[in-house]
Amino acid sequence: MKKKSNQHLTKLCKRKCDEIEILIFYSMLLQRVSLGLSPQEVSFLMGKPLDFMSKIESFKIKTILAIDYYIFCRVLNVSSTNSIMLPGMDINLQKHTYELEVTTLNDRVVYLLSRLDVEEGQRIIEFKLIDARHDIDPYEDATKLTVEKINNLITAEINEGYFSVDRSPSEIHKRCCEKLDKYIQPKNLMKILEDLLNRSDELKLIRKESKYGFVYLSKSYAG
Repeated sequence: MKKKSNQHLTKLCKRKCDEIEILIFYSMLLQRVSLGLSPQEVSFLMGKPLDFMSKIESFKIKTILAIDYYIFCRVLNVSSTNSIMLPGMDINLQKHTYELEVTTLNDRVVYLLSRLDVEEGQRIIEFKLIDARHDIDPYEDATKLTVEKINNLITAEINEGYFSVDRSPSEIHKRCCEKLDKYIQPKNLMKILEDLLNRSDELKLIRKESKYGFVYLSKSYAG
């Protein structure tokens, strides 16, 4: 049965917090969307479980730790100060109830955040962002070639001892971009690293948790 072209799925999430918290939330969502990254890719670069950003964006994680926001800004190369507040902004410390509506369409995801004003009985729109459908790849053939190049590069790096010490996901991603002389989507690197975790030969990598997130190490040097 053919799917309707106008099918969509909408989820609603609510939380009560002050304005600075929602500004941090908005900053993180805006930076991710503007860079064309999925929540899973950002989580990966941060060395976090892959559902970390999804939990933040659905309000399941209500408190964003300063260290996590710092890591987020560092791996995405953004300014933590300029990305939150503009000079002269008057921040309201009163807590408000916010409602996030996430609508998944055929070709995009729409984020609509509203502030619920109980006293006035109004719903005030704070922002609307449109994201890509990261589960859809319009360039499958090109992606296969890129994945093959990344696989060959990572294999060579293992053999040359690059993974003889702990390597963070963002560090590995940066090296791959430099070696291949092009930007690669983190999701393509994620696939290669995941496959290497499941190997049983000398190319096997292990993933372990460090003080600041997951790191990768060659099994041969794990002790």
